[in-house]
Amino acid sequence: MPNTHEVLRRAQEIQEARTAAIMPLAEVLSDREELLSKLAALDEPYGQAYATAEAGGWTTDELTALGADEPVKRPKSRARTRRASPKKPGGTEASAAPEASSPAVVPAQDSTGTAAPVGADTHSN
Repeated sequence: MPNTHEVLRRAQEIQEARTAAIMPLAEVLSDREELLSKLAALDEPYGQAYATAEAGGWTTDELTALGADEPVKRPKSRARTRRASPKKPGGTEASAAPEASSPAVVPAQDSTGTAAPVGADTHSN
């Protein structure tokens, strides 16, 4: 049976071997993080440059053939941004589409004084 000193010495050898095995990973991990950070910083300008090329007449297939992959982040288009609806005088937003309602009623053109729906024939011949 090994004594305490022998167990601790063997544990230290194992730990040193494990530390040596992790060193290359630790060094590459640091470099990898730095490169990923630089790549992330290029996402937006790459997307803008890609959109500019498309606006200049290049197709996605042509750009892919040239080695330019579609960007992860595309620039925000002005057409996609939602603008606030104009406000009605009462402080409520105006709706984009007219609301469905019953036919409009206008005053009758005859002497009865009754209202007739829009489009109704008010003149009897």
